[in-house]
Amino acid sequence: MKKINSLLAFLLMGLALTFSSCDEDPTEDLEEIIKEDLGYVPRISTFKLVTPATATVQPGTNLTLDLRFWSEGQIKDIQFYMRSGGQLTKIGESAYKPAYSKITRTDSLLFNYQVPATVAPGSKFTIQARVANQGLEQYPARDSVVFTVPQ
Repeated sequence: MKKINSLLAFLLMGLALTFSSCDEDPTEDLEEIIKEDLGYVPRISTFKLVTPATATVQPGTNLTLDLRFWSEGQIKDIQFYMRSGGQLTKIGESAYKPAYSKITRTDSLLFNYQVPATVAPGSKFTIQARVANQGLEQYPARDSVVFTVPQ
């Protein structure tokens, strides 16, 4: 009888623990860690080429890139870099200006850039977008578009 009572008590405790843990969302602990340690980091939904229609470009070509992003925290700025031949060069920066799209449910930013005349034929380069939050500048969201310059 003592074994049955012990087993019944154990099962009731397990059942109580099971139901009590259902009140908490599985991501609550993770969200608390983020809030306490870092705050929210931004996210990039898409970063893509709008014009021209292809990523094969000539030196001097005007590019328009569309950046879609969001953040629960306060965005500090958006920076753009060009990587060519192993060298990373900052090519633009924009302060955050809200531009919310109800369709994509993100903020949007169009970035215009002219491919330098010095880009070598047959080379590849990337344009990288970085979105950083206030106080978390060392953890930016990043995304890149790769371009080719024909021979």
